[in-house]
Amino acid sequence: MSSDPNGLVPSPEAPRHGLAIASLVLGILAICLSLFLVGGVLGVVGLALGLLHLSKKPARVALAWSGIGLSLASVVLSIALGFVYMRFVNEVRKTMASAQNGGDLARWQGVRAPAIQLTTLEGTPLNTEDLKGKRVVLDFWATWCGPCVREIPHFIQLRKEFPGEQLVIIGISDESPDTLKPFVKKKGINYPIASAKDLPEPFKSIQAIPSTFFIDRKGVIQSIAVGGREYADIKELALAKDYEGEPKPAPPPLTNAAPLRIATNPLQAVAGWSASLPQASAICIGDWNGDGASEILVAGGRRLHVLGLDGVEKTSLPLPGDFANIECGHHRQNGPRLLGYSSWGRTVEVLDQNGQKLWSYPAVFGVDGAHWGDLDGDGTDELIVGMNGSGGLDAISADGKKLWHVPLGNVWGQAVVSATPNRPSMVFATEAGGTVRAYDGLGQAVNTIRPQDAYCTRLAAMPSSVGSAQILALGQKNSGAEVLAFDPTGQVAWSAPAGSSGNWVQLRFAGGDFLGDGGLEWVFPDPAGNLVVASAVGEQVAVIPGAGAASDFVVVPNKSGPALLVILRGGVLQAYSLK
Repeated sequence: MSSDPNGLVPSPEAPRHGLAIASLVLGILAICLSLFLVGGVLGVVGLALGLLHLSKKPARVALAWSGIGLSLASVVLSIALGFVYMRFVNEVRKTMASAQNGGDLARWQGVRAPAIQLTTLEGTPLNTEDLKGKRVVLDFWATWCGPCVREIPHFIQLRKEFPGEQLVIIGISDESPDTLKPFVKKKGINYPIASAKDLPEPFKSIQAIPSTFFIDRKGVIQSIAVGGREYADIKELALAKDYEGEPKPAPPPLTNAAPLRIATNPLQAVAGWSASLPQASAICIGDWNGDGASEILVAGGRRLHVLGLDGVEKTSLPLPGDFANIECGHHRQNGPRLLGYSSWGRTVEVLDQNGQKLWSYPAVFGVDGAHWGDLDGDGTDELIVGMNGSGGLDAISADGKKLWHVPLGNVWGQAVVSATPNRPSMVFATEAGGTVRAYDGLGQAVNTIRPQDAYCTRLAAMPSSVGSAQILALGQKNSGAEVLAFDPTGQVAWSAPAGSSGNWVQLRFAGGDFLGDGGLEWVFPDPAGNLVVASAVGEQVAVIPGAGAASDFVVVPNKSGPALLVILRGGVLQAYSLK
């Protein structure tokens, strides 16, 4: 046995630790990188090296087992995160599909399809009225449309799987038969194709292709898909169970909403008290001391300031954080409670009357909005949370437990109309596709609304004397941004130009009985930088010049007279009344 120049003699029994060290290093890296899924690959390699080391029965067994443990943990974590990512991608896909909901076409879901008479390219007459008892797919397409062409193999496959006695597929294009015939022959299309124009509603309102109508065996339009879909989606929609209940009546033709009209005797805004709270960031109203009267609640500088209707501070208490948004709710036994959150923050905090946190609700990808509302009419408010990043819409009980979830994708705006003995609750939300969705207190879908075919974002709602509720939404249209007032059926009462440059993040709505006459008024900014006071029936009651730049504002009920409008701007509260 030879020695080195320093006289050290290596032992032939000295173990090799390279595999164990490599396994440990890879295990550590795998854990660190498991969030990006590549950690799972490194974990598999680390696991293999660790097991190989143990198979040689060397020393340093603990080192190898550490590497194996970390590697195995990274593999499990990567698999779990993989499922989470797959679910997220699926939600995004559903959101994108929802975004392509056909605009005004959504009003026709649940309506009996009008009969149309067609002539196929072979010259065969075809009347859809004769197809009752069969499922029908009407695909509106064109030869020049890439997504349309990519869907054709799906319809061919669907036709092969299900005979014409069960399912009828009809392709409809406004191109000439001379254009369609060679294309149909080249693609081997095995279902009827017709050239048609000037069809009745809703087919004449199609704005984008492909648009596919899925009609059940009773002749009711079950769903409408706009944009290319995969085979599995098409098959699921085509074979869905028949529409339950009686079909809805055909929606009335869309007409341009009436603009706000100036009231015959407009009121003047009179400035009242003001109060300086330099760190103020958000305001709301609520009966904080339980005397039946409203107080003005102001969050700022990690404190909640409680002011009376005269602007004098009654009390203040610490808050656990800086909130950009607050809202006061009510618990039947425990009194007022406050929710607070930051836009796109990760949690909604719920606090008691002393400012102590009762519970919080997490939103992994951020909170778009949160509101109190009595969903079941028991006198205690539940919480509605709309979430970013395909988080959807959640309803939460008074003690912080999830009641139901609607997978809407991004939820831009939310509103709740509380239940009363004479009226059930309703929940409204705007989603990434720009539609307004209406739900009952149990989270069951009631309606999908696309008022004036606008893309809706900001949203508010209140019980109305002219119907069950009135909804106010910011709607984006080709002609610009508008404030739209409509009912849960989608009937638009009036519209007005939107302020804050149409930026839904900055836009604010407030509502209440401003005049003290039992009616409903809305307050919102106009493009000129003013605040407009409008009635539910579409009268511009008053204008408050220059107040549209307020960061927040509320209508404060007053038992002894007309309500106050309190605005927050630059750390100063300013109260107005109407004379």
